[in-house]
Parts: sequence; C-alpha cells; structure tokens
Amino acid sequence: MSAAPILLARNQETECLLLPALGAAQDSRESPPDPLNAGTAAKGNDAPSPGVAPDVGFSKPAVIPRVVEATSNDGENGNRIALGSVVAVRAQDLAAFLESTGTRCENLTLFINEVPIEGLTPDSCNLSDGRVRYTLVRDEQSAAAWRLLFTEPWEFTSVVSASIGPRGRLSWPSTVDNLELIILPRLLVNAYFVGLALALLSFVWLARRTALLRDRGDGIADGMKAPYSLSRFQLGFWIFLVTSAYIFIWMITGELDTITGSVLALLGIGSGTALGAALIDQGKEEAAAKTSAEGAAAAAAATAEGATNTTAPAAPAAAQPAAQNLAVTRGFSESRGFLRDVLSDERGISIHRFQLFVWTLVLGIIFCSIVYSRLEMPQFSSTMLGLMGISSGTYLGLKMPEGAGRKE
Repeated sequence: MSAAPILLARNQETECLLLPALGAAQDSRESPPDPLNAGTAAKGNDAPSPGVAPDVGFSKPAVIPRVVEATSNDGENGNRIALGSVVAVRAQDLAAFLESTGTRCENLTLFINEVPIEGLTPDSCNLSDGRVRYTLVRDEQSAAAWRLLFTEPWEFTSVVSASIGPRGRLSWPSTVDNLELIILPRLLVNAYFVGLALALLSFVWLARRTALLRDRGDGIADGMKAPYSLSRFQLGFWIFLVTSAYIFIWMITGELDTITGSVLALLGIGSGTALGAALIDQGKEEAAAKTSAEGAAAAAAATAEGATNTTAPAAPAAAQPAAQNLAVTRGFSESRGFLRDVLSDERGISIHRFQLFVWTLVLGIIFCSIVYSRLEMPQFSSTMLGLMGISSGTYLGLKMPEGAGRKE
C-alpha cells in the first residue's frame, strides 16, 4: 500500500474526532453558563418582599405590647412629669415580647408625643407587671428631643402622650395621652421675669444718670450731661441680651454650654467697635490738647511782647480768642436725647451711624426670636456677621473725620 492513501485515511479519522469537540466549544460560546442564582423563582410565602431590607438581629415578635399606664414620682399629681422626674411606664405582654425577639430591656426607648428620647436608658424593668422606669434627664444625645418638646413655650405645661418601643423603631400602641409635661417651672419663671424687669430698669437708670453709655471726658460743664455713645450702646445692648438669653435657656433646659460662635462674634464686634471709638476719641483729645497748648503759648508770648511795646493793652484781647478756642476744642456738646445723640454727628443725622444702629436692632430682634422659639443661641451665617462687621468698620472709618467737639 502506498503512503498517500494511509495519510489520507488518518487525516479523515482525525477530522472526525475534532469536529465534535469544535462543535461543543462553539455551543459554549453561543450559550453562556447558567448564572449562580439560576433556578425556579420563589412563589407564595417563599417570595421575598420587594424593597425591604432583611431584619438583622430582630426576630419576629410573638406579640406586640401595648402601653396602658404611665405615672411619675410626683407626690401631688402622678400624671405630672418634668426634667428630673422618674416615670414608670407599664406595657402589657412585655415579657413575651422580650423573650420572643431577644430584645434587652436597656434597648427600650421612651417616646413622648411620639418623639424618641434618644440616649435615655431604663433604670429598671419589672417583667412581672411590665413596668419600665426612666429618669428624665437631658444630655447631649437627648437635647434635640427635649428642645423639640419645649419649642415655643407659650404655657407653663403641655398635655403629652407617652409610650415605649425598641430602639430605632416605632413606638408601641399606647392609651396614655394625658400626661402633664412641665415646660416652664412657674416659680423660676416668675422670679426670672421679675429679675429681668429690675435689671432692665437698673440698666436704663444707670444709662441716664451715669456715664455707663455716655461719652467720657473733662469738658462737660457742671449741670450738663454728655451725649450718649453709639458704640457703648451697642456693646451694652449685646451684653444685656446674651446674659438674659443664657439664663432663660438654662432655666428651662438646664443646659450650661449654650454660647455659640456667632454670639461670641457679636460680642467681639461690639467690643471692637467700642475700643476703636475710644482710641479715635483719645487721639482727638491729644490733638486738641496740643492745639490748645500751642495757642496758650502763643498768647503768652504775645502778652510778654506787648509788655515792652506801646500796644500792651491789646494783649488780653489776643489771649481771649485762644482761651475760647481751647474751650470749644476740648468741650463736649450737651446731650440732646438718646436717638439724636447716637444717630448724629456735628453735621446732623449721619448714614453710617444710622446703618449701625438699625442693624444692631434687627439682629437683636432675630436673636430674641430664635432663643424663644428654639431654646438655643442663634448661629448666624458668616455673611450676616460680615454685614455687621462692615457696618461697624464703616462707622469707625467715617468717625475719624468727625469734629473733635463731637465725641462718640
């Protein structure tokens, strides 16, 4: 047999063996392998709920408890609660819920008016009667909840509901809706407003009778009052508001660390404006004193020279204008009333004084509104504080050319 037929037969045999393998490879390219989650779709009760995350670490409860009672340790009225009170909340089927879900007592949250008091953990749990006790305190975690409950305290008390529930979940059904939450302690509030009225009257009396908000100097004649100072008024205004607001917030919430950066900035702007105005006035006084001294020296020289001349009688007349100029330069204008003093310079009402006065009052009104409605010091934006700083800077800049006879 020749070699050609043998090779042809072997090639045909090899081709027959390779064709099935090539076909299988081609089929694998055309139809990809089954995915990992391939299989029969779940139906009925086995099908997962769409859009619901798995409930990790919380088993389905055998029963949902129901809150039926809440009492406080107030000896006169067990339905009255306040910060510092101990509240006992009784829930039916509490033991069955904890056992079926594995929830611990310390993970139960108190709800007042459906507001969760975060960070407030139970003092104790009594599984026999389902009572959970809490001490109502305010800390960093619960401050937001208490602030929401105490917002805009128009009345001394408020009627609220109470319930409990697992931390991070909704509250349980409750029939307790008649608790009396003390928002404003009556005795402290009365004492506060009496003290505030006395402080305001004292502040006004000192401002009118003393140099608390007035210009200072030796140029005021007897029986005359120096004009009011705009910069000192601004500083006194913010000191009075911040002090009153701090006591008001502490009286209701018990918080001590309530001063914000914006409040410090406002006090700093007021202090800086008063300091800048004082430095400008001091420079004007020194310049006026120097001018008066030069005038007095010139008058004395003229008097000495006149003693040797035939024109000696004219010396007193030359000295008199210098003395008058000294009195006018170093003197203060008499007060013409609070508004005219703080808004006017030697030429009348000035725009830079008016701007600073108006923006001080506007921010003061916003300040009081936020303190009352939110029970917190306001946090003004940098833009608002910059506007106040520009008003103060403009006032100080335009104060320099003001006449030395009109101090601020």
